[in-house]
Amino acid sequence: MSRKSKRKVLFGLKVLTICGAVAFTIKGIGNLYKDVGGATETDEIIIEDIGTEPQPEEKEGVQETDASEGSRGIARSMDWDSEDAYLLAKIAMAEAEGEDVQGKALVILVVLNRVRSDDFPDSIQDVIFQEGQFTPVINGRLDRVEPDKECYEALELIQLERWDESQGALYFESEGKSSWHGKNLQFLFRYGNHYFYTDKELAE
Repeated sequence: MSRKSKRKVLFGLKVLTICGAVAFTIKGIGNLYKDVGGATETDEIIIEDIGTEPQPEEKEGVQETDASEGSRGIARSMDWDSEDAYLLAKIAMAEAEGEDVQGKALVILVVLNRVRSDDFPDSIQDVIFQEGQFTPVINGRLDRVEPDKECYEALELIQLERWDESQGALYFESEGKSSWHGKNLQFLFRYGNHYFYTDKELAE
C-alpha cells in the first residue's frame, strides 16, 4: 500500500470518528479498501460514542393532583408560605392572646385540622375567613392584632417539632361562651381557657 493510499484511509477514518453520531452504520466501506488494495467484500462497521450514556425512559402513569389535594397537602407537610404563616399567627393572637405557646399552637392546629377535613374549605385562608366561624374575624379583632413572639414560637412548635396534641379537634370555645358546642359536638379536652371539640360522628 502506497503512502498516499494510507493517508487516504487514515483521513477517511478520522472524518468518520469526528462526525460520527451516537450510533451509526457505515456501509460500503469495502469500496474504500478495494481502492487501496484492501478487502474486496463489503464490510459493515459500527461506531459508537462511548461517552454517551443511554437516556432514561420517560416515566408513565404519573397522576396529577387537583387543587384541593394540593392545598390539603400544604397543611399535612407544614409547608406554608409567608402569607399563610402570618394568618395562622394572627388567628392565634386574636383567639388565644392570654394563652401560652401550646395554647396558641392548639388554635393553629384547629385551623390545620379543618384544612385536612372534607367538611371545611381547602386552604388556610379560606378556613380562617369562612363565614361565621371565628369570632375575631366577625368582630374585626383579627385585623387589629399583631402576632407576638409566642405566636411564632407556636408555629415553630408545629412546623419544626411536629407537635400536635389537638386530638384532631375541629372546634374550640372560650370558657362559658356558649352551650351550642357542648350540645352538638363531642368534647375532647380543655387547655387553659379553651374547650376543644370534634364532630360526634368522628368520635364514634
